[in-house]
Amino acid sequence: MRNGTRPNLLSPRMVLLSLAMGILVTKSEAQTSIELIPSAGYTFASRTDFYNSYGRTGGAFNFGGSVQFNVSRGFGVELMYNHMNTNTGLYQYGYNGTKLAGGDLALDYYMLGLVQSFTIPNSTVRPFIGLLLGAANYTPGGDNYSDETKFAWGLELGTNVYITDRIGLRLKAQLLSPVDAAGDGYYYNNYGSASNQANYPGIYQFSLSGGLIIGLGRVLPRQTPRPNYRPRPRYYYRYPPPPPPYY
Repeated sequence: MRNGTRPNLLSPRMVLLSLAMGILVTKSEAQTSIELIPSAGYTFASRTDFYNSYGRTGGAFNFGGSVQFNVSRGFGVELMYNHMNTNTGLYQYGYNGTKLAGGDLALDYYMLGLVQSFTIPNSTVRPFIGLLLGAANYTPGGDNYSDETKFAWGLELGTNVYITDRIGLRLKAQLLSPVDAAGDGYYYNNYGSASNQANYPGIYQFSLSGGLIIGLGRVLPRQTPRPNYRPRPRYYYRYPPPPPPYY
């Protein structure tokens, strides 16, 4: 403060500072049986190499969300949807990198995953890791091409930060990959069959995203550590053993 002026409590800097202090001070470690998580992020560009050319899927923003059903505070089942609008291209190797074909492409992922969470004592931060299986739907630009659905798999790694019993933040890194059979096309576009390539090696799309956790259902009980188990000796005397013989 200068010259006795009062700080503006509604300024963006003060709001962010108050939010950060609230996250650090709160002691809420609750987790509900159902969590609704809308999210958005960015998917980085990916490249697929062929014999004499390569395909490139451009980076783009993505949005979607998931519903997670928590069996306990350590394990849950997640239903996830992710959408992105991007563009693809097939390029020839060489100095000029001539574009052979290309077009717009929309990608929709429908995934089912198993999520394992980890508890940090006296902390609102809960790291997690998940395995995803499902389907990827390709929607090419233009009216002359139909949609295509492929099997997809994925991995996710991140952390949940709980602000209250039913509100939290999710920060996540994610890898999604459609799986295709050999001989299919690299992508579906507006420029005809010039983009078809054999020995399809797959697309790997890496993204970073953030989401808001909205807790629904009942609050799950806290996890308590198991007591140390000390097994009894296999053989023990009911009475004190007799004294040794005297010689």
